[in-house]
Amino acid sequence: MHLKQTVKNIFDKILSLHRWIIILFGLFLLSFIVGSIIFMQAEPVQFSYGQPTCVSHLTLLPDVNRQVSSDSGFDVSYENVAKIGSLPIISLKTCFSAQKAPMAGNTKVSVALFGGWLAKKTFDISIPQSPSVKVDTLDVPVPTSKPLSINLSESDSVFSYQLDIDGKVVSCPVKGNKLTCNIASLNLLQGQKYDVKIYRMFNQQKVETIASRSITTLKAVSVVSASIANNQTIYDKPKTFIVTFDKDVSSASVIIEKIVNDQRTTIPSTTEFKDKQAIISIADDLGRNADYEITIDKVVANDNSSLVDPYKLDFSTSDGPTVTDVNVGNYGLPVSQTIVLTFDSPLSDSQDINQFVTVSGVPVAIAKSGSQVLIAYTDVTICTDINIHIKAGLTSSYGVIQYDTWDFATRTACGTSSTIAYSVEGRPIVAHYFGSGSKVVLYVGNIHGNEESTKYLMDEWADELELNARNIPADKTIVVISSINPDGLAADRRNNSNNVDLNRNFPTNDWQTDIVDPNNQPVPGGGGPNALSEPESQALADFTLQLNPRLIMSFHGNAGYAIGNQVGDSAALADEYSNLTGYQNMTGNSGAFSYSITGTYDSWLQEVCDLPSVIVELSSNSNSQFSTNKSALWAMARS
Repeated sequence: MHLKQTVKNIFDKILSLHRWIIILFGLFLLSFIVGSIIFMQAEPVQFSYGQPTCVSHLTLLPDVNRQVSSDSGFDVSYENVAKIGSLPIISLKTCFSAQKAPMAGNTKVSVALFGGWLAKKTFDISIPQSPSVKVDTLDVPVPTSKPLSINLSESDSVFSYQLDIDGKVVSCPVKGNKLTCNIASLNLLQGQKYDVKIYRMFNQQKVETIASRSITTLKAVSVVSASIANNQTIYDKPKTFIVTFDKDVSSASVIIEKIVNDQRTTIPSTTEFKDKQAIISIADDLGRNADYEITIDKVVANDNSSLVDPYKLDFSTSDGPTVTDVNVGNYGLPVSQTIVLTFDSPLSDSQDINQFVTVSGVPVAIAKSGSQVLIAYTDVTICTDINIHIKAGLTSSYGVIQYDTWDFATRTACGTSSTIAYSVEGRPIVAHYFGSGSKVVLYVGNIHGNEESTKYLMDEWADELELNARNIPADKTIVVISSINPDGLAADRRNNSNNVDLNRNFPTNDWQTDIVDPNNQPVPGGGGPNALSEPESQALADFTLQLNPRLIMSFHGNAGYAIGNQVGDSAALADEYSNLTGYQNMTGNSGAFSYSITGTYDSWLQEVCDLPSVIVELSSNSNSQFSTNKSALWAMARS
């Protein structure tokens, strides 16, 4: 019906024309039809992928010319059409567009009036090979952040193309004779190898795979160094920061932020890129005692590679000069000493250090050297308090001011020490003295060398007394001998270097030269050739008689006992020690030990000296059990 209507419209328009035009048109149409019948040979057409495929050809009544067959794979259209009024009369150009993927070779397309035989014209379309891709551009590593460009042998407006990288597909629009594939959207890793395929497409359908190979992406840019270290504290006032990469870099996004309570403030900065360096500059001084972060992102190297992840550099600025180290503790200083205060930055030479550092308690000389302040004193008394004060305003050599004050309290040692004798092998036997009262409490450890727990306990007790010397009762002097048997301690041996058990070498009523050990094994000569034959036991006996203590505490291991020698209040003190420690009170219990014991220090104290003593058997030979014994040790000191 549509064709009939079209024909009718044409004839209606023809009949409405002037008679002489109708006559001329009739003669032309007749000659055209006759000529078309006589000259039936096909007209050659060269198909083009990059340009429209058209030939100059006179076509009468193009609106009613139809393809004789629709299976050629091409659609025919007409251009350069002459009209009479709105009626297309003649076309001077015939064009062919592919409706399915062209295949190399020849194909014929015929057109005729109304798609029949009248005025039939055939075109022989020669189709060349499809454009090929030139994959030589993939021989070198490719950037992951830039479009990938692949050359075609010629431009192509017929086919479309896709790039497949390990199953991820991206379209590659044709621009001129190049495919441009936006591989940045594929989020490929840098410095990796990938399998690549290039597909030729027609009407969104894959026609063929025209290339299959592997590519390597460019190695990522890396930061190799920076002018400051990550998490570094900066003491000066820097105006530039330099970050060095492993490749020449042309651009990047650089941000410096100040961070306060998770709130970020951007610091104005500029960045210059020079070869492999990003030189970051700021105009104003950074705030002090604050945290900062430099973030470098969107790096573009000259080879178009980039960072894998944004680079972050955290740092902080210092306050003014701050003391970071003191070479002494808070107590126990010698009577002559140089106290060294070390600051976190060099101090300014333009200020008088004595205007900022003051010391009370002892006369001192104060000097400055670089980042240290030296405070020297000499020949002061024991247990003297020393207080150091640094006022605000101290300035570093970088011009950074400290606005806070600083104080430090210490004191000279309250205890003193002396060597009372030497062991068989020449090791010193040292006594430590605390307090100044008339009543002496003597603590003795490590009579048996392999009971090192007692030596450790006495060392910790001496530290406790030094730390809390002012808690010692005014009427007491506390004396501590950590080890009476240093040779046995060094050799991890019960006896001294002469193989004499020092606690069997005292002149008691039961002293004897031949003894047994705790395993009831005989030790010939273990009591010594005579009482007090050993320099260690002789020294302890002499020292005890010299001190005439109000109480002697002697420590052993490892039965977990407290035993008073039943002189004076020793039984009551042993009971108190037992209650405070949980050790068993074995005072007066003859079955406390299952082996024969003769010539002991505590028996000598009872029989010869009439001095009260308490034997403490720790429940370990190696652990001092200081926390268990601390309150009991103080109780004995106050007794």
